[in-house]
Amino acid sequence: MTNRLKFFRSTAFKALALVACAAICGGVAGGLAGFYAASSVPAQLSAQSSATGTASGVKLSAATSTPAFSLIPVERPALASILPPAFANRASLVGSLYRGAKPGTFDDRLLGDDRLLGQVVALTSDGWFLTSAAALGNAHLADLTIWFNGKTYAVAKGFSDKMNDTVYLKIDAKDLPSASFTRVQDLSPGTEVWAELLPGELQPLVILNLNARLAPTDSVSSEIAVRRILLSGTTAAGQRGGAVWDDAGLLVGIVESAPGEAMRLVPASGIDSSFSSLLFDSQIKHAVLGVRTVDLADVHLGGDRGGLPQQGALVHDDRKSGKPGVAPNSPAAKAKLKSGDVILKVEHDILDGSADLGEILAAYRPGTAVTLRVLSSSTDSDVSVTLGSAVTSEPLK
Repeated sequence: MTNRLKFFRSTAFKALALVACAAICGGVAGGLAGFYAASSVPAQLSAQSSATGTASGVKLSAATSTPAFSLIPVERPALASILPPAFANRASLVGSLYRGAKPGTFDDRLLGDDRLLGQVVALTSDGWFLTSAAALGNAHLADLTIWFNGKTYAVAKGFSDKMNDTVYLKIDAKDLPSASFTRVQDLSPGTEVWAELLPGELQPLVILNLNARLAPTDSVSSEIAVRRILLSGTTAAGQRGGAVWDDAGLLVGIVESAPGEAMRLVPASGIDSSFSSLLFDSQIKHAVLGVRTVDLADVHLGGDRGGLPQQGALVHDDRKSGKPGVAPNSPAAKAKLKSGDVILKVEHDILDGSADLGEILAAYRPGTAVTLRVLSSSTDSDVSVTLGSAVTSEPLK
């Protein structure tokens, strides 16, 4: 009896032990299964979100007791600016020129595209601006309004310069940003520049030709700068007077061409000398030589060149107007220059087509004595000339 009792006790203990072990194993297995299921949900959700293109959070069905998961959006890094560092955080130096705004109704005061004449460039902190004479057209001084950096200004006075067809306008202002000029001779065809044809809107263009001229085969006065810069773009309405900058943020020139034409600039080199004269003399004065010339670097001659060099300024009568190559009583006449002579140099500036004679002379103050290198009757010689003076500006009315 005692042995049987021991047997049954031993058997029951083993059975209980087996049950307990099974329960423990089952719990562990269930826990592992739950952990695996929970850890796999985000990956499944991520895959589902990626497949469907969903960027927002994903909500689980209400039937499950697993907490909802959401995807955290990651911002892409901003693309690097293509603008040169000179334009970073720089206030725009370009304003817009309007005609006809008057006090009165909303429509009377509205500066719309129908009243837009063109653009202007700030030259000084006290309110001098530059634009193209072509932008101004026949508008009168009292009709002009400049919109600059969110404010409107009436134009107090202005001057046009017939030397290079530019206009200088003055408003009553202070502490304005102002432009500086580049050395055009340091540029070359293929150089990338930045056109600001509307205030604050910059676009890259390429210089095609630094020596485009308004009338390459006609004789032109030595008191007029006819060289222009040709760019890769096309001018649109309202863009005359717009600025073109180099990579350093310096002014290359202003737009002169009409809408629909290839973009053509008045170069900054002539502008600089005119504006300096205006500030110094309260009018624009330029040195006078008194000749009419053709730039030999720009003309194509058939047959024999007749002893003419490949470059230089040929003193030549104008057949269309009948004006002589050498003006009577001019500094050139006093120095005994004559038609058929070729001016090769002005001081150290060689007339090789990179700048015209009028542009080079504009760098000299009236009354300056200069030495010209002249080819006359196949002989080179130095000719001393004292430059005269002429006022090339007219006040706007």
